[in-house]
Formats: sequence, C-alpha cells, structure tokens
Amino acid sequence: MTAEDGAGAGAGTRSVYDALRRLILDGELQPGAEISQPELSRRLAVSRTPLREALRLLERERLVVDTGPYRSTRVSSLSPADLDELYSLRVMGEGLAIWLTVPMLRAADIERLEQDAVLTASGDAEAHRRFHAGLRIGAGPRLAEHLEQLADHAERYQRSFVQHEPDREFVAAKLAEHREIVAACAAGDRQRARELLVDHIAGTAMALMTAERHAPFTLPSAVAMAKGR
Repeated sequence: MTAEDGAGAGAGTRSVYDALRRLILDGELQPGAEISQPELSRRLAVSRTPLREALRLLERERLVVDTGPYRSTRVSSLSPADLDELYSLRVMGEGLAIWLTVPMLRAADIERLEQDAVLTASGDAEAHRRFHAGLRIGAGPRLAEHLEQLADHAERYQRSFVQHEPDREFVAAKLAEHREIVAACAAGDRQRARELLVDHIAGTAMALMTAERHAPFTLPSAVAMAKGR
C-alpha cells in the first residue's frame, strides 16, 4: 500500500489489507488460487466492505486479479517473465538508492549494516530485510517504499521457486557479498558499492531463472543501466 493509498483507507481496510497481503507473500494463499469473497470474509471475520477495499489495493499492487463485488478473487500467478521484469526494476532502483545513500552513511550506520550482515549469516530473515533497507536510507520516501514493495514480491518468488534448501556454496557466496558491500560503503566508494549490490541482486534473479529454465530478457540491460554503462 502506498502512502496515498494509506491516507485514503480506513483502519479496517488497512488491517484486512495487511492480513491478506501477508497470507499471499508467505504463500498461505497460493499463486493462482481462487477464493471467494464470502470465504475470505468468514476466514478473516470481517465485513465485505473493508474486504473489497483491501482487494482493490492488492489488485493495484498486482498481488490479486479479477476482483469485484460478484466475482471470486484469484491470487496473482508467478512466472519467470514477471520475475525478470521485477528484478530488473529492483536492480535499477536499488542501484540508485545505494548511490544516494553511501555519502550519507555515518559510523553508526556502517556498524548497523555490519551487525545485520552477521545476523543474516546466522539465518535471521528480519536482519536481512534491515540490511537491504539500510542500503537505501538516502532514498526519498517514494523510492524507498517502492523498493520495499519490490523486495517483498521478490521474496514471494524465492519462496515459491526454491523448493529445496539452497546450495550451501551459493548461500555462502551471497553472504560474502554482503560483507563486500559494507566494506565499499565504509570506504565511501559508492560506485563499487552500487556495482556490488546490483550484481548481488541480479545473481539471485539469475539463479531463480536458471532453476526455471528461463533466459532473462530485460535483466542484462537493467544491470548495464544500473551500473551506468
């Protein structure tokens, strides 16, 4: 939900939106699943009005499709082509955000990034989210909110497309990349920090698309643009 959406939505709508959004992102409502509005209303113990408003907001976020007062709700499907576009948007936006952020980082910010990188290595998912959020603190609220939403959607793909434990060497390499990104930030080298972050995010996308036997179409161009090449 954007700031504009939040300003126009009541507390009941926001509560229903948050609950439904979490069910979708966590995979409890599976991609492509159809659930009737009466069933959702009973499940969440809410009236139809805030439910319809929440579904309207989720439709704008592209998490549900085909919603309406007399139709069922279908959770948006996942596809490698959409993942390609999603990560293309991420690398360009995150590249800009870290470029803006590095000159603003202070010793305390670097320390927090280092701590979250260590916690991420121990499997702390919340620390991982904080780590990436810390790399975009120099971005304006609109860009930061947009990137947070894209990151949430990317996690949905990761949960759905990775059906087994990731390769340990791959995980170790991604965690090492976190440390390299922090080192570049600490050195005030925003060009290197941007390139490392772009490669870090794009590498995850490539691994997911390879698993789905999909050749990226937009991602290579987005990576080149994000690096200023």
